[in-house]
Amino acid sequence: MVKAVLLLFVGLNVLSLYSQKVDLVKYVNTLQGTNSRFELTRGNTYPTTALPFAMHTWTPQTGVNGDGWKYQYEKDSIRGFQQAHQCSAWTNDYAVFSLMPVAGKLVVDQFGRAAKFSHRNEIAKPHYYKVSLDNGITTEISPVERGAHLRFSFPKRKKCVCNLGWLYRNEWGKDLSQRG
Repeated sequence: MVKAVLLLFVGLNVLSLYSQKVDLVKYVNTLQGTNSRFELTRGNTYPTTALPFAMHTWTPQTGVNGDGWKYQYEKDSIRGFQQAHQCSAWTNDYAVFSLMPVAGKLVVDQFGRAAKFSHRNEIAKPHYYKVSLDNGITTEISPVERGAHLRFSFPKRKKCVCNLGWLYRNEWGKDLSQRG
């Protein structure tokens, strides 16, 4: 009896050595459900990069500023990388800001500064987002407890800036010192 218990104990320990912890995060694709349009919705989600229960999230922004549809998979240009706390496309997000790296001439207009990209150059995970834009800029986002670390890699020998836009009372770029 003692031998059987000992053999069972050793056998279970050997099996536990060979068992591996499964990293389920590698199976998550945060682009799932982003094929959203007003006429036909398929998820109404956006590829958020955040820790669980975070104060806010970060996401690439392909939609028009302030319309609630932050990211639409069918779009081929990014207008910025937005801090958000929006739960659904049906509820607009207010008091948010967007950062957009720009190479060359400074363009403030959201349509003029938008950069083309391909989904082949995009990695979207809960803990990491990366996209290489067609203009040579690469953006990486990784979450921290109360925000995110953003890294912009710019092409060499070009004037590069980071454009900051904000939404206040449903108006993008309004001078906050002039609010009433």
